[in-house]
Amino acid sequence: MAAQRSIAAALLATGLMTGLTFTASPASASAAAPATVYSCSKTYYSGSALTEKGDTGTRVIEVQCQLHYRGFLSAGGVDGIFGNGTYNAVLAFQREYRSICNSGLSIDGVVGTYTWAALRSACPS
Repeated sequence: MAAQRSIAAALLATGLMTGLTFTASPASASAAAPATVYSCSKTYYSGSALTEKGDTGTRVIEVQCQLHYRGFLSAGGVDGIFGNGTYNAVLAFQREYRSICNSGLSIDGVVGTYTWAALRSACPS
């Protein structure tokens, strides 16, 4: 950028160029927008629809909040996007729930009817 300014200044001084405006190049100006992190102080979803990797929105936020309450996901992981972190947290929850609560819960990383019920249950406490 400094070299471009020097060349432009020289061209302006010699009268070969007039009126330049410098802007940052797209590569340097485009920083990734920070992900939205949601508060788990309210209920975002109370149903039991299938929620799985790749999903986004309120169902995912609710899954993430339930996982956060139970210690399987950090507060920063509550972003409304069912990605690898949420998938792995669901798997870990399903494994623990199945083991501690003597349940036949599937360990598949998918939040269906039975996993929704497990997330909202008192076991494990």
